Amino acid sequence: MTDSTPGTAPARPGEITGATPVHRLAAALTELEPLLGAVTEPLRVAPPPGLAPGARSAFQATVDALTAELRVPRLALAASDDELWSVELAISKHLSRALGAMPPEAVLDGGPEAAGRAVDVARAAPPGRPVALRSHDGAPLRGYQAGAPDLPAVVVVPAVGMPIGLAAPWLRALAGVRHVVTWESRGMFASTDAPGLPVMNRHDLAAQAADVVAVLDGFGIEEAHVMGLCGGAAIALAAAAASPRVASLSLWHGDYELGGDAAKTPHQRDVQNLLAMASRSPRNALGLHRMMRRPQALDALRADIAHHLLHPYASAALMHRYGQLNGEIMTTDCRPLLEQVRQPTLVVSSHQDTTAHPEGSVHVAEHLPCATLRMMPHGNHLTAFDAAPALVRVLTDFTRAPAVPARHAREGA
Repeated sequence: MTDSTPGTAPARPGEITGATPVHRLAAALTELEPLLGAVTEPLRVAPPPGLAPGARSAFQATVDALTAELRVPRLALAASDDELWSVELAISKHLSRALGAMPPEAVLDGGPEAAGRAVDVARAAPPGRPVALRSHDGAPLRGYQAGAPDLPAVVVVPAVGMPIGLAAPWLRALAGVRHVVTWESRGMFASTDAPGLPVMNRHDLAAQAADVVAVLDGFGIEEAHVMGLCGGAAIALAAAAASPRVASLSLWHGDYELGGDAAKTPHQRDVQNLLAMASRSPRNALGLHRMMRRPQALDALRADIAHHLLHPYASAALMHRYGQLNGEIMTTDCRPLLEQVRQPTLVVSSHQDTTAHPEGSVHVAEHLPCATLRMMPHGNHLTAFDAAPALVRVLTDFTRAPAVPARHAREGA
């Protein structure tokens, strides 16, 4: 398990540890559970490197036992990776990384009982099992928590549409010193009590911000520090404007719509156009999903977290809903919120972020009345999710005493 002391590096997303191959495979499949539960078509995986032809059926039986224990659809072992599409390739590579240099044949010992024990071990570490929650409009949410309930509370508002695995390093890093809770975006994940995607009645920014309060209610938390990552920063801002239960804020590499007051990166403009097309109709989303099925889609993604980053594109239904949810985030003007939020706020970015333009963070920090800006000397957009020791210290120092120091600060200044 990862040491959760502030300043101690957590396991990176996609990094699987464990004493035996069966535990590594169980942990990897547990991390894939949100994706496997949301995609309705049958999925295949490539055999791991080094798997002897005579061990294929036994390896398949082990994978079957683990997926049955997780209550997710079966993964059929393909002959090779030649005909797999992007999500299947990402899953295959994740499982191979988890097994590492260990001989895959070693996974085959123990049967269903060993599979159940291995899944229990994987579930015991943060983020743990999903907790069934209900939002203000009845939308089912999958919540997660780590750390003792009597510790100061932190709500992690994740990037829209991304599975829990992307935010899990923050849960692991903070669990020893904070009661940290989070959830997965409405409508993008199978509910805990029914197969398939649930009905999504609303997708506007106000509805997504109200989910923050629903998570507080679901875990019995009166007030908390709210930490927004990427598009989750806009949700955190809207939640703070709507509820005094948000005691303080931190906004990490935020993706904001600020009209002509701040520049956007080419990536932001491209994704905004893509989401606009996907949100218009399921037919449009189907055409875009077909493009994302190409193996080349993996080329632009960080390899260790590609299985998370592909989640919103893994089916036409997911892509349509992602267009609706994240499209609202990327087009709703955040400038009125800057006039309403009075809570102490930490704004974090880096000039190395080419995904969400750092000028957006600068503008937000300058126009919030109780904000300080922390421009880190290193780190791109995705490293904000890794919960590296320097970032954990920045957060814990601020939440320990969320005062407002100098308006603009640089790491080490």
